[in-house]
Amino acid sequence: MILRGFFLYFYNQMSKKRLLVDFDYDFTLIGISSHNKDYRLSYEINKALNTNLSKKEDVDFTKKGDKIGFSMYFFQDEMYEKDIRLLSNKKNGRILIPEQKLVDYFLILYDFDFIEVKEILEKLKNINAILTVFQIEVSTLKSKECLLF
Repeated sequence: MILRGFFLYFYNQMSKKRLLVDFDYDFTLIGISSHNKDYRLSYEINKALNTNLSKKEDVDFTKKGDKIGFSMYFFQDEMYEKDIRLLSNKKNGRILIPEQKLVDYFLILYDFDFIEVKEILEKLKNINAILTVFQIEVSTLKSKECLLF
């Protein structure tokens, strides 16, 4: 009886603990549809926004056992402490964020306020290389973890 009580006590003390991590998605996400290559689109965005997006190493993701590198361009405004990233959503028939199949590229804006985002959207709408541009609510995406790197 004493041994059985010990095992029950020990079993109750070995409860499972689950670590829940909630990431902070503190950026603005803009979806862009364009038939242009990434380098051409980044050039047009640089002209319109007066930035200097430059090519960085591809962001690698493993999807269904395949390692896929999605192209990324990056610009950091050190004076105002703002970052802009242009990330492709499609590569070799694979889609980074499946919920946004019509989006070819994501423009990720860090530390921009509402008025700045609105101005950027208006400038992007005037680029001939862009078919459509719209803001995406990050919280609605199931695959939003892919946007953290």
